[in-house]
Amino acid sequence: MSGQSADSAITLEVDDGIAWLTMNRPERLNAIDHDMRDDLLAAIERIRTDPGIRVAVVTGAGRAFCSGADLSQDDHFQVPNEARRGDNSTMAREDGRKFGWWRVIKAIWENEKPFIAAVNGPAYGFGCNFALACDYVIAAEDALFCEVFVTRGLPLEALGAYLLTRALPPARAKAMALLGEAIDGVEAERWGLANQCVPTPDLTATATAVATRFADGPSIGIGHIKGQINDAYEATFEQAWKMEVTLLGLGSGGESAEAFTSYAERRAPNFRGM
Repeated sequence: MSGQSADSAITLEVDDGIAWLTMNRPERLNAIDHDMRDDLLAAIERIRTDPGIRVAVVTGAGRAFCSGADLSQDDHFQVPNEARRGDNSTMAREDGRKFGWWRVIKAIWENEKPFIAAVNGPAYGFGCNFALACDYVIAAEDALFCEVFVTRGLPLEALGAYLLTRALPPARAKAMALLGEAIDGVEAERWGLANQCVPTPDLTATATAVATRFADGPSIGIGHIKGQINDAYEATFEQAWKMEVTLLGLGSGGESAEAFTSYAERRAPNFRGM
């Protein structure tokens, strides 16, 4: 089933608990314009709120994952004309605070569902950070990860500084950010940017297999652990253990009961439908 309108450049199809979120603008290498960004946010929200969705796979149509922001748009601001004030510098900041690319990264980071990035080609700028925001990254051998911003005279956008420093040692994070050079899927796996690098023809099958493992797992419990890991980057020792015991006390409803029952019965747990 699809969750987007016919004219959207984002497609969302759900099959057996797996949402396939595809950036579908191959003629522009899936560059994101304002409408597409809004549709992307709507699709991520649907994934969060639909209990029938247990995991999401993000990929791109055609030969690219996502080439970043669509720089061909005449107007780069989403603030309506009648609400604008000051000069372009003022408006750039105000537009970024309200409509910036960080919103997509935040929506995935705070989403209780796990996201898998199936990176099928170039992932530049926002596209690179969109992939890095996901919880599991599978790179095709011909994938390219590039923090292209420096070559455009721009600071890191789409929370690139936040994501790079959590994925890489400082030396490698700075190499990517300051040189703006692309690394391929093999190097991304070696550096730790990607969980797996697979031959390009195997990308969809590999993503399906990993997504099925997530979908078969305890959905609520996975959401708890995802939140623990993400929050731990800023948490103190005290905050980390207090969250731990809070989640232990809270449990995950039927999932917890099924886990203990299946263990006692010496069988694999069945978390589907809980």
